[in-house]
Amino acid sequence: MRRFFKTAAFRVFAVVLAMLTAGSLLSVALRGGSSPLVSALGLVVSPLQGLCAFAANATQDFFARFRSSAVLQTQLEEKELELDFLRERLVEYDKAKQKLELYEEFLELKQENPSFRFAEATVIGRDAAGLFGSLTLDKGSAAGIQVNDPVLKGKNLVGLVTKTDLLSCTVQTILQPSVNVGVYETMSGEIGVANTTVALSQQGLCQIAQLERGTAVAAGGLICTSGLGGVFPRDLILGTVTEVLGGSQSLSATALFRPAVDFPSLRDVFVLTDHQGLSAQD
Repeated sequence: MRRFFKTAAFRVFAVVLAMLTAGSLLSVALRGGSSPLVSALGLVVSPLQGLCAFAANATQDFFARFRSSAVLQTQLEEKELELDFLRERLVEYDKAKQKLELYEEFLELKQENPSFRFAEATVIGRDAAGLFGSLTLDKGSAAGIQVNDPVLKGKNLVGLVTKTDLLSCTVQTILQPSVNVGVYETMSGEIGVANTTVALSQQGLCQIAQLERGTAVAAGGLICTSGLGGVFPRDLILGTVTEVLGGSQSLSATALFRPAVDFPSLRDVFVLTDHQGLSAQD
């Protein structure tokens, strides 16, 4: 407010106010007279009074607008606080929705396998190079997680734990060329080993190599874990066959499949800390 008293606008207002006061006093003094001089002065003062009245009204309008602006600013600040509150609620709602979807997807698997023990975790880091599927989760050995524990998104296989710290762990996904998973194709029942190559991983694809050249595996077939080896329980979903290479004219065939997990958007997962196959392996 002190800054306003030092502005040019306030100086103009002060001059106009002084003129208005002088004009009003002079008008009172002149009301009782009727000489030619008084009449002449009246002709001069009357326009001045009108100007002063106009200035006074304009000044009142200015302060009214000033007060209105202050009220409007306060209202805008209140609305911003309300919007911030609603944004926070929306974020919380999205998180709760994602958690609910995660548990709904896992519920069927848990009902089919009551002995499964798991730890819920969230992706907090990804492979900086982005070439292969490497993730960092926010849970580690303190949550019972160990190396070779399978990582799931619902009934879909994400990968396995390859390193643990007290409060975090590293996961290699099935898009990592070093990860091998015993699998079978649900329609034909044919078994094999699923893995990937550098070139296929960059395309977001995996493969089952060394299938018989007359393989019955075809596009659209569902690839699931076979349970062989004990690391992964049976019937976890890896993905869907997109193409079969080779065939009758080759010594063997290779089935390409796209993982069921959308790795770029992956956020919340379950780590299987105990299952029947793992217990048998131990």
